[in-house]
Amino acid sequence: MRLLKFAPVLLLLLALTACGDKTEDVEPMAWPFLETPTALSINGQSFSAFVAKTEAHRKRALYGLAIKEKQAIAYLYPKLDEAAEIKFRNLPDAADLVFIDAKGKAIAIESVPAFSTGTFPHAYAHEGARLVLQLPKGTAESLKISRGSDVKTEPDLLQEAEKAELQLARMYFVKTAREEEKPKDAAYVSLKVLAKADECAQGLKNRPELKDGEGVILPVSGMHEFWLKGVEGKCCAAYVERSQTGGYVISAMYEGIEDTGSGDLSRPLYYSPGTATYLAIWRGADFFTKNSIERRSHVVLAGVEVYSAENPDYAALAVKFGDTQLTCRLARNPSERETALIDAPSLKEGKGIVMAWDEPGDVKIESAPAGANLWFINDDGGNKYSIGEKVKGTGTEVKLAAKSRFVLAVPAGFEGKGDLDLPWLVRDLKPWLPAIAFYNSKQKDVVKDRWPTAKDNLRKLAHVELAITDSEQRRGLMFRTSLKTDHGMLFIYKEEEASLSYWMKNCKMNISIAFVNDRGEIIKIHAHMLAPKPGTPDELLENYPSGGPAKYAIEMDEDWFAKNGIKEGDRVFIPPEWTSLK
Repeated sequence: MRLLKFAPVLLLLLALTACGDKTEDVEPMAWPFLETPTALSINGQSFSAFVAKTEAHRKRALYGLAIKEKQAIAYLYPKLDEAAEIKFRNLPDAADLVFIDAKGKAIAIESVPAFSTGTFPHAYAHEGARLVLQLPKGTAESLKISRGSDVKTEPDLLQEAEKAELQLARMYFVKTAREEEKPKDAAYVSLKVLAKADECAQGLKNRPELKDGEGVILPVSGMHEFWLKGVEGKCCAAYVERSQTGGYVISAMYEGIEDTGSGDLSRPLYYSPGTATYLAIWRGADFFTKNSIERRSHVVLAGVEVYSAENPDYAALAVKFGDTQLTCRLARNPSERETALIDAPSLKEGKGIVMAWDEPGDVKIESAPAGANLWFINDDGGNKYSIGEKVKGTGTEVKLAAKSRFVLAVPAGFEGKGDLDLPWLVRDLKPWLPAIAFYNSKQKDVVKDRWPTAKDNLRKLAHVELAITDSEQRRGLMFRTSLKTDHGMLFIYKEEEASLSYWMKNCKMNISIAFVNDRGEIIKIHAHMLAPKPGTPDELLENYPSGGPAKYAIEMDEDWFAKNGIKEGDRVFIPPEWTSLK
């Protein structure tokens, strides 16, 4: 058819109380400063030491605590699944770093240069470390500490490390941004800071160590969306943005959300209403209600020093089979998948291609290309995947029912031994086609930052191809003979037009159309737009006008809107990424 026309921290000096019944007594100068040293003996020698047991304290120690002779900093860690990392962005004086395991053995000694003589940042990490001592340069040698030697402290810091907190930052919810009105009590959540692309994709999934009131926080930029695929139980979440005063405020909040839907196409998505700075997601059902927290409330971040996350690299995904790894690129739309099948026979050793569809029922491959093999990936549930059918490339037709959305193309002769480990960037891959939602809410405000729910009188979800450019809008659904169930096309205009009018030139099937204004209200539905008879002159083609100002047009199967109870006056949720186009 064709158209005719460090992270800054607000300094709280009073004690802060946790949410619910849990109360934390904190000395005024103990959070987040760590300015009060304690006596510490290391291998019989006396030191004045700053002991960091929480992530906020550990970050504070790394940013601004200078130590001199007979001074030390002790970083305490609980048992970790990953290596404890010490990362310096600057350091006034050169130092020794001693990494100590649970048995009191020095497993590594690192020499860190001073900022004036070295290029920063410097990061050091060793698996199995439970205690890290930062000492003035040369002190490790004077204490006769070498790799494998015993390190004894008094008091016993390894014993205290058992009580140390996980590498979790904190988000405190305060009721005022003015420092002179410091809150006596503040609810908080504890959050694991994420920055690596694959960790951000994992989010809260497969993290059994995180309990109620604990979760993850990651930096975001621009318009952002998330879902809870693979997350057990109910959660709360908040997008946080910088305020005009330089602090942070909640820009969007979600409570009691969970992984629902029968498949990836129907899983709820949640959006930032604008440009956010961080996204936090944590376990728990009613945190905001219980603590009387409202949108635009102020928050204080302690222990969050990450300002940006790694960009996902979908051209170099690490797909592992035990100790064997393939470096794969992603092919997720029809043209990319077509190219992938052409390129598959020339895959070099150690290379592969992950082909993705929006859902298992969409997987369709005409033939397995000769010279490469296709491995069909099974979704075993619980964030686990395995290889199912293996098809040898012979150029013959493939007829298999895929049990997941993914198919792996591998070089002929490749044998992956061991369990399949898909990167989270693949496991968390959202459908390629965006979803829109039709609803009939009685609320005055339109839904802007999440899919509407039953409470909003949700009518139906649909997945749509986008027509944004002039050429895309002129072509529309020309020459198509069918649409997949609940799939259509969304036309987006930069500004609301006084009137829109469509015709059915070169269309091969009957369709329906809904015109929508910039407030998301359906102003006109044409249920039957009939495909013209071949050879019909342009001047005899029927026009289908919007009947009023419109910014969007949605084309679906004939009579689709009526069949799903969608009427003029109902509303449409369109993801903010597309409503904000200018």
